[in-house]
Amino acid sequence: MNISEEYLYPVQAAMEQWTDGRVIGAVDLENLLLFMLYVPYILSQSGTTYKGYVSRQRGDQTLLTVKAVEKETPLVVFITSDSTTGCMCRFLDMLENDKLVWVKDRYPWI
Repeated sequence: MNISEEYLYPVQAAMEQWTDGRVIGAVDLENLLLFMLYVPYILSQSGTTYKGYVSRQRGDQTLLTVKAVEKETPLVVFITSDSTTGCMCRFLDMLENDKLVWVKDRYPWI
């Protein structure tokens, strides 16, 4: 799935104004903004309704669980990385390259 310029442009415009990299790097901030603000809209392009995410950390690994619904079927995808923003970056990369593996959610949110 190609991420539309409609969503990329505002994030890129915000990144041009951002100059303080002491807390978070530019790439991580760009992915964080894209994930938090636009993933619901990006997923809706393919008929999927975004329901939310959970991030859990254990030791040096982070698990990002993203939940959605497609045609009344609850779905979930699991992404691991070394940080929450790393998981979000992987999620967006996999989304753009059509490599996300959604599975039926055995524990859907009510």
